[in-house]
Amino acid sequence: MGILIKAPTRRTDPGLSLAMPAASGDLRVSLHIREVVRITGLRREQLYMWQRRYGFPNPARDGFGDRVYPPDQVARLKVIKQLLSEGWRAGAVVPLAESALQSMLGIAVEDPLPLPSEIEAAVKLLAEHRVGELQNHLSKLLVGQGLRRFLEQTLIPLNEAVHEHVVRGDMQNFQELRFADIAQRLLRDVTRLVRPTRNASQILLATPPNDPNQLGLAILELLLFTEGINCLTLGSGVPAQEVAGAAHAYKVCLAILLFDRGISGKIAGQEIRSLRTALPEDMPLVVSGRAVNELRKASV
Repeated sequence: MGILIKAPTRRTDPGLSLAMPAASGDLRVSLHIREVVRITGLRREQLYMWQRRYGFPNPARDGFGDRVYPPDQVARLKVIKQLLSEGWRAGAVVPLAESALQSMLGIAVEDPLPLPSEIEAAVKLLAEHRVGELQNHLSKLLVGQGLRRFLEQTLIPLNEAVHEHVVRGDMQNFQELRFADIAQRLLRDVTRLVRPTRNASQILLATPPNDPNQLGLAILELLLFTEGINCLTLGSGVPAQEVAGAAHAYKVCLAILLFDRGISGKIAGQEIRSLRTALPEDMPLVVSGRAVNELRKASV
């Protein structure tokens, strides 16, 4: 699923202003990150990840450069922790204001549908650091299911399941990174065996700056290949001007900008406007990826 971004009409727009961090308030009443971890029961890695993906929490810095959190953010984090223990997904609660979070307390959460056994097995192997067995497990599934079915029914939902375990604190961030590396190695082996389709359409793939979603690019490239489409992949974290330059140089028919799930609508909108302006007017731009629902809310 993706969103087609039309070229804007030529007009003079006021310059975009950079978003500034929220006021930090009185640092004397703010809590050091180690105190926040102790009080809330959340891990440092979770706080860092949520700040990067959702823009919350938004700590200030003390005189030593350490993160300190104002009391209102600590209170909100405590509510989030309680909602997580009640079964809510992190992505559904972390971005919400405290008033909305309070209204969700005590609401019954439907049990998620059980994952297929092969995905549950993969998650278990990753959680237990049985990397070699995980590699063999995924390789067997790829051979047995075929490429497209493996991507759609195994790798994509497995990627989401691993991420959710990390966001909830059930796994460490390094385990998600290890999984991504294993999956990318497997897909690179597949890519060496496939041959580009002659005279097929060629499209350009990239992720915006500060988005290291290499695995998402690899999955999308192979999915498009199964549709007879050749891809020119620039990689992750590519500035808009470089994407536009490649699109012109290689005469592609379409550019796709892939976003990770955690990017805010405001930042996504800025990246999209920048690339849409840099691309030729007749060059279609599609934005896709995990954050596509959030991107629909962005003013682009």
